[in-house]
This record gives sequence, structure tokens and C-alpha cells, in this order.
Amino acid sequence: MEPQASQISPEMLDLLKVLTRPDAADEKVYHGFFPAEDVESCLDVPLDSLKFRLQQACPICKRHSHHLRWIRYSSPASAWERGAGVVGALSLCDQCGIQVQFIATQPH
Repeated sequence: MEPQASQISPEMLDLLKVLTRPDAADEKVYHGFFPAEDVESCLDVPLDSLKFRLQQACPICKRHSHHLRWIRYSSPASAWERGAGVVGALSLCDQCGIQVQFIATQPH
């Protein structure tokens, strides 16, 4: 059953507009909680997805959490200097290009 337009949040509608652009498939940009460039700088620190079996699935494609890409996200130095840095596990859906869930392990 397809969701009704009234069941989709305005933020999700905006995200779907971005993801369904003709050129969106060519981009590897993860939209979500953190700026894409900050996420990209953390892609080389993968985490074991099997440790996140019972976390959130992708809200778009419904891919289970243990099938998502999990990385160790750390805020850039500028965020830490402002007292707003965080460290934690961030899940990414490669199929949909979004950040799905963030679990802080070291809050600001």
C-alpha cells in the first residue's frame, strides 16, 4: 500500500524531491542530520552493521538497519570549537542516499 501524501512529513517530501531529480542517482550525497561534506569525511571509518540489528530501518526503502552502511561520525573541528561536537554511530542508506539514524556515543 502506497502512503498517502498526508502521511508523509514535509521534510520527507522535500527529501524525495531531491532524491528523484534526474541527476540524483549520479551523486553520492547523504542528506540528513549532518552536512554531507562532514559525513563524507567519515566514510573511511566503517562500523560492523551486525551490531545495529535492532535499530531504525530506512524510512524510504525500508532496508533493515543491519543492511545499512554504519560509520563512526565525528563532528569537524569547528563544531568542537563551538562546543557543539558529537561522536557516534551514523547509519546511511546507500540506495536512498540519506542519513537514517545517529546514536551519540560522546555528546558535546
